[in-house]
Amino acid sequence: MTLYEAHDCWKCVEVREVLDRLGLEYDTVQTRGNAAAKALMLGLMGDPVQVPMLVDGELAVWDRRRVIAYLEQTYGEDTSGTPWQQLPVFMGGSCSTDGVCELPQEDARASAARPLDDH
Repeated sequence: MTLYEAHDCWKCVEVREVLDRLGLEYDTVQTRGNAAAKALMLGLMGDPVQVPMLVDGELAVWDRRRVIAYLEQTYGEDTSGTPWQQLPVFMGGSCSTDGVCELPQEDARASAARPLDDH
């Protein structure tokens, strides 16, 4: 498991606290000044990239709220609330590391990639 983060990111601190509380082993990658990390993130989530992003095996999940819901529902005992996969698109997204995204994020990318009408 790898957490992509920035040193002064309070949202990243919250995700690390959940990872630690659940006793999960993880590596961290600092994204500031790290062109390779930013390129990976851009390929998965599109622009703008945001931290925190968690990569767990072949799954990438981003936005603090979605990452925490994913961790709690996958590794913890919290099964209450909205399933992490069904959170609204403004709460981040998820993709397999081969770039196949969940439907809400895919829709957001498709509409962002469409040219604007001249009318």
